Amino acid sequence: MLRHGNTHPYHWADKTMSVLRANQLEACEKDLASLPFRCLFDADCTDADAESFYQLSFFPREDRNAQSVSLHTVEQLRVRVLSSFAPELALLSPEEHDLMVRLVLFGGRLSLQDWEDLIPARSLVRRLWCRTTTENGIRILCMPHQLCASALLLLAGEGHKKIRDAVETVQESIDQSLYLMGMVQAAGPKLHLQSLLKDTYAENRPELIERMFYSGWDYIFDPQGRLILIHPGLADPDGMLSRIPAASGACSEMSPSAIQLASDSISDLESPLYEQMLFAIADAVRPELTPEDAVEDLIILAKQNVSFSDMKEVLSSLLVSIPTTEMTKALRDLSDRIPRWIWFSSSRVQ
Repeated sequence: MLRHGNTHPYHWADKTMSVLRANQLEACEKDLASLPFRCLFDADCTDADAESFYQLSFFPREDRNAQSVSLHTVEQLRVRVLSSFAPELALLSPEEHDLMVRLVLFGGRLSLQDWEDLIPARSLVRRLWCRTTTENGIRILCMPHQLCASALLLLAGEGHKKIRDAVETVQESIDQSLYLMGMVQAAGPKLHLQSLLKDTYAENRPELIERMFYSGWDYIFDPQGRLILIHPGLADPDGMLSRIPAASGACSEMSPSAIQLASDSISDLESPLYEQMLFAIADAVRPELTPEDAVEDLIILAKQNVSFSDMKEVLSSLLVSIPTTEMTKALRDLSDRIPRWIWFSSSRVQ
């Protein structure tokens, strides 16, 4: 999702990854409630609905350089959606794909009782495949029968599986890069995926790859208009961008093997610190949080070079009791030894 808002004036306790995620999900829930309760493929959908469907879709962004502007019809939009359905289905973000599989297996109706499903559900609506409705206070994701049947056949095909293998390879590389650096230009992963998609029915579809990025990762645009993927715990992406020399881009290019090697090294270093912190706070975390999420919040703050005093304040906000000496020692070790994201590493202040 596009990251909105300026978190700079907030206390760090209000800028942890858990808080950022909760705010994002709350905004997504409100957004879903404002979307049409009718689908592009419903029988009672008319041309009077076409323009609203077009505006909520990914099409306006992709058509922004079009030479001519005209009103849209339902039939035009249906043809446009169906002509890309197979490659688009194969290029869903991981969360969208998981939700789509469950939706198809349940015959095109799925209760959205897990908050984590809201963001991929919103993206599936924006793709003009689905609609949402509310029944007895529960939000339901609905997919037209004709699309559901087509998706079921495509999901079972070898071509689809080959494309998903490529998507998973690039997804893993992106996630590792974001954990190592905090942000990454989308251009590199985009070219990587395009190379893997050669000779598949999803090749030469850069706009569908960008839709996957918009749906699957937090992102911003830099001053040059380039798409930048960001770690979900990065509290001030604009601040990080301001630290990066203009000539260097948002990150250095790394080969998949180099990314994997660096990721393994970081894991070896951080795992003992994670376990130490987890053991120290396991029975003292506020009931609405999990100890694992609390430790992850603290690690991501350390990567942003948050001061030890601010991290102590955050730790206190995560607990139902005053931090013990053991907790404070574990936090000090974590604060001192967690590797910073590269653009925060040059000015460490504890």
